[in-house]
Amino acid sequence: MSTRWLIRLQILLSFGLVLGCLGALAGLAATAGMAFFGTPAGIGIPLRVFDVPAEGMAAPGATVGDATAEVVVRPEGAAPLAGLFYLLLWGPGTATWVLALFTLVRALRRATMGDRALFSAATGRDLRRLGWILIAGSLVSAAIGMVAEAILSSMLLAETHPIHWPPGEVLGAVVAGFAALGVSEIVRRGLALLEEVEATI
Repeated sequence: MSTRWLIRLQILLSFGLVLGCLGALAGLAATAGMAFFGTPAGIGIPLRVFDVPAEGMAAPGATVGDATAEVVVRPEGAAPLAGLFYLLLWGPGTATWVLALFTLVRALRRATMGDRALFSAATGRDLRRLGWILIAGSLVSAAIGMVAEAILSSMLLAETHPIHWPPGEVLGAVVAGFAALGVSEIVRRGLALLEEVEATI
């Protein structure tokens, strides 16, 4: 079986993994600067604001319901506590995606070795590991992010906001994780069936 498309996909995802690691390091540097030296220009903490006044925004014959906006707040001076909760806001989710990309790149590298490497026990294990990383990592990071966002809002905004649900990307990541678990189960059962056939022959 030709593995040319797998090699190209591996190269593309490896490039994405490198960019993700560099972005995570840049985020860590910015968060450390915010915590110990003050917030650099152009960097701030993005927070969601709910029930934004929307008078005059609607066209004639229409009304605006609930309005939500995102504001970027810059703490004045060094803010260790704000830096810590900002790290909890974005860090777990970023770590989840970097780890998932690393697992996928490793699975693709193994899949390009040998004639049946794509349909092997190692590939099944990598897919199962990828699924649990996406499911558990997304749920845990969403829970931590919701609490961190609520605390940051109470610290940096004049009006406090309750804990709100995370964005829809979390649900997509969980669905992708279950899909990876499903494919790993297909690979496992297919291998068991193949071994029975080869033993019979």
